[in-house]
Amino acid sequence: MNTSPRIVIIGAGIVGTNLADELAARGVDRITVVDQGPLPLTGGSSSHAPGLVFQTNASRTMTQFARYTVDKFCGLDLDGQWCFNQVGGLEVATTPERLADLHRKLGWATSWGVEARVVDADECVRLHPLLDRDRVLGGLHVPTDGLAKSPRVVAALTRRAQARGVRFLGSTRVTGIEQAGGRVTGVRTAGGAIAADVVVCCAGFWGRRVGAMVGMPVPLIPLAHQYARTGQIAELAGRNDDLSEAGLPILRHQDQDLYFREHVDRLGIGSYAHRPMPVRLSDLHEDGQIDASSMPSMLPFTEEDFAPSWEQSKLLLPALASAKVEEGFNGIFSFTPDGGPLIGESPDVAGFWIAEAVWVTHSAGVARAVAELLTEGRSSVDLHGCDVHRFEEVQLADDYVDETSQQNFVEVYDVLHPLQPRESPRNLRVSPFHARQEELGAVFLEAAGWERPHWYEANAPLVAQLPEAWVPPERDDWSARFHSPIAAAEAWRTREGVALYDMTPLKRLEVSGPGAWRSWTGSPPGRWTSRSARSPTPSPSTTPAASAAT
Repeated sequence: MNTSPRIVIIGAGIVGTNLADELAARGVDRITVVDQGPLPLTGGSSSHAPGLVFQTNASRTMTQFARYTVDKFCGLDLDGQWCFNQVGGLEVATTPERLADLHRKLGWATSWGVEARVVDADECVRLHPLLDRDRVLGGLHVPTDGLAKSPRVVAALTRRAQARGVRFLGSTRVTGIEQAGGRVTGVRTAGGAIAADVVVCCAGFWGRRVGAMVGMPVPLIPLAHQYARTGQIAELAGRNDDLSEAGLPILRHQDQDLYFREHVDRLGIGSYAHRPMPVRLSDLHEDGQIDASSMPSMLPFTEEDFAPSWEQSKLLLPALASAKVEEGFNGIFSFTPDGGPLIGESPDVAGFWIAEAVWVTHSAGVARAVAELLTEGRSSVDLHGCDVHRFEEVQLADDYVDETSQQNFVEVYDVLHPLQPRESPRNLRVSPFHARQEELGAVFLEAAGWERPHWYEANAPLVAQLPEAWVPPERDDWSARFHSPIAAAEAWRTREGVALYDMTPLKRLEVSGPGAWRSWTGSPPGRWTSRSARSPTPSPSTTPAASAAT
């Protein structure tokens, strides 16, 4: 008897095809992949993505995703054509602040097992001869980075999954999610229903629309991102052919929100330097012709937005002075409030999962993690920073998602401190003691929409009283940001004396149901049978909260 679950994957882009491949490799044999676009070029973000894969990230999880993506794609080809061109990656610094950040990134790379080195300006020019030596202070070189040819990857994965029995249905738009008894039972399409025990939405920037079919908020927005191609560049003549396409490292100039890659004897230039351009799905031509130069995810190029980026490109790469931009488009990608992907199951409809806001860089890694969740119940990679449920209810409001996702686009290449709080929106959630905290000179940072005091200026006199063992070490300018020695004084008084803390912003977890207390504490069966039996509600006069309020 076949016990394999019936799985429907919505979206045949680079995430959906990777997931089908990963599930089929694990023996799942009843998989259907549906997409509203034709196969294999469906017209989503994967169909036009420039394919730059940089592995180094402050998040170990995201780096693991990217490393697996590189490893997997290096082993793929399509009729002998490469799917991953491992030309390496070079991120250059033109400011001291950026160079310092590259050294921090080297630390991440080393910690996460990625081969990398910080190189001087001469080595940058040796690696990428088009660079202006006088503008570059140094760079971070990662030799295992490279270019993923995403349409080719999708085609190769589709072919391999089909050989393992996966069914692909192109030009099949999902119109609804069927459910019964709080569980998903299938998807509705114009051609009829497809039964399913599990549905995974990998629809990219259409994910919000699909999530709404089960009442699940999907906190992402589609934003347009500019990509241009130059005409022929004399300095690139003869370096590459149509088969190799590129030989120089992919190049990022993050001080000006730019990246570059070769297209034989031309350069492709991506820019995040322009204004955020949110896209309404209702404005897209989803039923039009789809080919390599025309698809719903490619909007007309806005030259006026690209003009400043073109000038900066010519300053960094003097060879562009005699070239011109010959073509371009504004490509649509998904952005989230914190820049991370969205992975998880609906809290209300069992069996409905999403894997959204995933870029080519992390696609295979995310797909492997979701396949592990579905077949083994857990992922081999820590997913807490990717869990769709990491956002509080206030952070799921449309206004919040729209504003913070656009800000994430603006800051995508910025040097950001790990403690740097949002500037807007603020004061979304404050505790009952907020006014008093302000009177005491609280310095607020933000977390999950809450205003949280990190120290109080009213406690500044305590710093002079610190015992020598409690005096904090000196910090450099970077590590001293969003920090005060007052925090050390407050820690000292807490340990040696007494202090009062406001716990309002902290999470509360309630574990309920038969055996809940036993599973939480390891107590023997039958010892605790109810919440009231194990923890009688104290009188108001004795609760810490009441004392604090007093």
